[in-house]
Amino acid sequence: MKTIGDKIRRERIRQGISQKKLSLGICSQSSLSRLENNDMSLSMRKVNQILERLGLSFMDLAADEGTVKGETFLKGLDKTRHHDDYDGMEAILRHHHGIKAPGEKSIMYMKWHHGLVALHKKDYGESEKQLRHAIYIAEKFKFRNHLPELYMTMGDIKHFLEEPPLKYYTGAYKIYRELNLTDFRLEIKILYHLIVCNSNEGQHHQVILKCKKAINILSRNFSSYMMCDIYDLWFKALAGLNEEEEYTRLRCRTHIIFEQHSCLDMWEKLENYPAVNN
Repeated sequence: MKTIGDKIRRERIRQGISQKKLSLGICSQSSLSRLENNDMSLSMRKVNQILERLGLSFMDLAADEGTVKGETFLKGLDKTRHHDDYDGMEAILRHHHGIKAPGEKSIMYMKWHHGLVALHKKDYGESEKQLRHAIYIAEKFKFRNHLPELYMTMGDIKHFLEEPPLKYYTGAYKIYRELNLTDFRLEIKILYHLIVCNSNEGQHHQVILKCKKAINILSRNFSSYMMCDIYDLWFKALAGLNEEEEYTRLRCRTHIIFEQHSCLDMWEKLENYPAVNN
């Protein structure tokens, strides 16, 4: 039978997290190493903090979610979600009964991904119901690593229901920052949705602040992902604030970026500042 230490080590390795990063602010790296080697000298409070950082709970350990079937189930859903493969996602969910005694994490995954399938099918009412249940489980059992994505999906549902999504996108970013996550694509996705919401509400100063943050992240990661779209929203915010001088300076600095990413059609719309401003 696998111990708590065995399961923590396996999950840490599966997520690609070092002992140093997992133990940071909780205990020493050597204490974590001893825990993984089944020396239970840490307090249960610290063990729970380590589990929380991994997105696990004692319920998961009791239900033995580390079985091969459980790992395959979770990894399979992760893969289909990352590739927007809703047919594959639905197929995996149809066979979830093969998992013996699913724990709370598996139940959360089922609700989450049933909600994504329903969203893809434009069944927004069912999607909202499933996501609310998934968020409830994630918050109750401390699967906080998944909350940014869950909140993002709920924001998307609210958008399609023509209800304000901003609080969910804001919640996603707040939790992302609290957890010190390092998934820059997820961070950019959250920031982009916040920028669009702020832009639609005429919150130009917030748009500019978040555009600067997003461009800084994209530059550090050598990625062109959404860069021109974000600059476009930045330009519109400057126009909304009548910042013609700053608008012109930014155009001079960014022309080469639009050119490199074959977005000159978007660039041409920015050529005349008064036209954008009117």
